[in-house]
Amino acid sequence: MSKENIAILIVLLTEILIGTATGVQRTILSVSSQKSLGEISFLFPIISFGFFKASFDLMAGFYANKRGRKSSLTLGTVIYLFGSILIAVLPPPFNFLAGNMFIGAGEGLVFATSAIAIRDILGLERSSLSFGYIESACYFGYSIGAFAGGLVFNSGGLGASLLVIVVSAIFGLLAALNSHETQKYTEIEKKKYSMNIRTGETIKMLLRNPSTLAALIAAHMTKVADTVVWGVVPLYMVRRGMEVYQAGFAQSILLIVWSATMPFWSSLSDRVGRRVIATLGLMLDAFLLIALPSAQRFPEILLIVLVMGLSYAMFYPVLPSPIADLTPPAEREIAIGFYRMIRDSGYATGALLGTLFLSISPSSLEEVFINFGSILAITAAGFSIIFRETRPTWPFLDLTIKHVEVIRGILDYQHKMVEAAFRGDLSGVTEGIGKIKEMEREADKIKREIIWKIYSGVFPQSSRMDFERLVEEIDKVAGAIIECNERFLWIKFTDKIQVLKPVLLEMVDNTRELADKLIENLRMLSLSPLYAVRATMDIDVGERKVDELRIKAIYLIREMLDKGEIDLLSALNMMEIVNLLELTSDDFQDAADIIRIISYKHAAIPPERITMQ
Repeated sequence: MSKENIAILIVLLTEILIGTATGVQRTILSVSSQKSLGEISFLFPIISFGFFKASFDLMAGFYANKRGRKSSLTLGTVIYLFGSILIAVLPPPFNFLAGNMFIGAGEGLVFATSAIAIRDILGLERSSLSFGYIESACYFGYSIGAFAGGLVFNSGGLGASLLVIVVSAIFGLLAALNSHETQKYTEIEKKKYSMNIRTGETIKMLLRNPSTLAALIAAHMTKVADTVVWGVVPLYMVRRGMEVYQAGFAQSILLIVWSATMPFWSSLSDRVGRRVIATLGLMLDAFLLIALPSAQRFPEILLIVLVMGLSYAMFYPVLPSPIADLTPPAEREIAIGFYRMIRDSGYATGALLGTLFLSISPSSLEEVFINFGSILAITAAGFSIIFRETRPTWPFLDLTIKHVEVIRGILDYQHKMVEAAFRGDLSGVTEGIGKIKEMEREADKIKREIIWKIYSGVFPQSSRMDFERLVEEIDKVAGAIIECNERFLWIKFTDKIQVLKPVLLEMVDNTRELADKLIENLRMLSLSPLYAVRATMDIDVGERKVDELRIKAIYLIREMLDKGEIDLLSALNMMEIVNLLELTSDDFQDAADIIRIISYKHAAIPPERITMQ
């Protein structure tokens, strides 16, 4: 087994063990707290949990960045273990109120660090899948703890259930101590795409970008809704005459379905996009919350929570993905920490809202479900309107890349054509023109298929126009190269004119590099709009180099003309060749500008609007 897989497994094991400890509370917290805190205030321990978890989610981003992933993971498990001991030894209700401060802080550090560590290893292409793995492990642990908590509570009482929390936290600490440092896996990505922006500017980016802001709001509201599922559902079931172990079983079913299906939805999101999956999950969860009061019997509740687990799995690993999609690598730890802070503070918001609703109508738990479901439905509707897809997919993107690769092949061949022309092999140039025309016809065939796909599918008009312009822009390169080679046939090659050969070859080589960068740019387009914009900056730099070589070549031609070392017809044709080669680099830059526009439509922020360090 590779080191990377071992590192992932240890992080996931730590998460499962800490999740198991917290999962116990999903069954016993409301039942136990209601006896000591009363009908209205039994959700208060969740407020302390949510507040401290949210705070340390953000801290994890800074700490993991400065001290490393292993150090952050270990610190989180130590804090968590201290909180679990407080819950076990302090009298109620102080045990849950005080202990959950440390439980929340420790879990915030552990889970946020786990997200960063696994994202380090899996990289940009599988960003949503990385969140799927860490959230799946977390809620798999929750499901074990919820079931075990209810079972042990029924057979051994509250004290025995609290002991499960302590034991699981101890094993979590042992796993963290054996974890690996993963920061090194992201260094290449940071060097290649980082913009070195200020931390404050990162937060501003997340708040002013419509897609990341919509994801932050939706994530916060999902935790608000989950507070009801955690804190009110067990009490609701007990009041319907069911046993505590049945409430634990219901929580376990929800959590295990949630856990088991997250990798599927997150992986699908990496392939088909974020928006539709997250919106459907939010809407489904809202509907199920509203429908929950109509369930009176245990099997009915089980069915609802089972489907609810599926809805959770649809949005939970997908909502943080836009944050990873649109954040520079050097600041991603901070961005993920900020996201988790906003999301997990929803526990505190949900507990406060739940307390407010219960204070208005203490005996009606049904109204709490309906109110929270309605709030989540409004959130889902707003998300679907505001969010702009950050992992766009087009069925013609691969063909567009193939089209550029054919044009790149023409530039490869053009290097040979320049060599042939300067050694006076005009028959080779003539033969080469025919070969390039064949390659141009191949590119035209691909272009026609792209245009057919663009207009035969259901796509926004702007996307159709953008890609049609992109393909047309690249197609100009082949025509310019053919004309360039035809001009070689009119030139009289002398020993003096050989001074231009290295300049022309360098122009061709630099233009070929622009084609490579454009191919990379197109691949980035479906992974991250931000990275695609960043890649266009390299094309701008490359185009300027070609322009400088053009000026150098024209100066040399003018100098030779003044000295009588080149005839006028050859000079004019050579100048036109130089202009045509420079024009091809302009075509690549114009294509990059179109990619930049597409990226802006998918929520990327122009680099010039980002304050650098």
